Amino acid sequence: MNWKKELKEFYLKRADFIKQYFNENIDFTNVFDPYLNEKKDNPIMIIGEAPGANEVRLKEPFVGKAGENLNYLMNLSGLDRKRDFLITNAFPFRTYESNKNRTPKAKELKIGAELLKKEIEIVKPCLILLLGNSAIKAFGYVCSDVKNLKKCGIYDICGLKVGICFHPSPLAFNRKDIRQSLEEFFRGLNSNGR
Repeated sequence: MNWKKELKEFYLKRADFIKQYFNENIDFTNVFDPYLNEKKDNPIMIIGEAPGANEVRLKEPFVGKAGENLNYLMNLSGLDRKRDFLITNAFPFRTYESNKNRTPKAKELKIGAELLKKEIEIVKPCLILLLGNSAIKAFGYVCSDVKNLKKCGIYDICGLKVGICFHPSPLAFNRKDIRQSLEEFFRGLNSNGR
């Protein structure tokens, strides 16, 4: 089966898997990269935290201010967002409290990591980018604990090429040191990722 078709089918089954474990304060709207059909084989997989309210409304990952920051960073790489990057999340659905976005809990990330592992197996990315603490924590359940590795570096972990950096949220991106680290990291992707 074509990996893109397999991935679409997988995405449509994720809610049933999560509902076995959690059913409260989770919005089960499917959110996934809208350019899936345009991807090259073995794209760079960007893993963020979880969809927020804007992502659920548009059914796309990384929209809003963090998405604008990520688009800016992807442009710095010289790579094409639609073809070269597949954007996903550590936890596939919006988590909320009192209708406000919340960070997924450790137990949610642990269950979500089972789905993330399968997603990685289907996509076979040339490089996995973990953006932020939730992505880093979830990947620790998939393969290996990576939280003590230096941020904005690329490592060989469990036979995978893995980049670890900051999340491009407005709060982080407005810090000059974090923004510079993210910019430098993304500028180097063309030589590292493809």
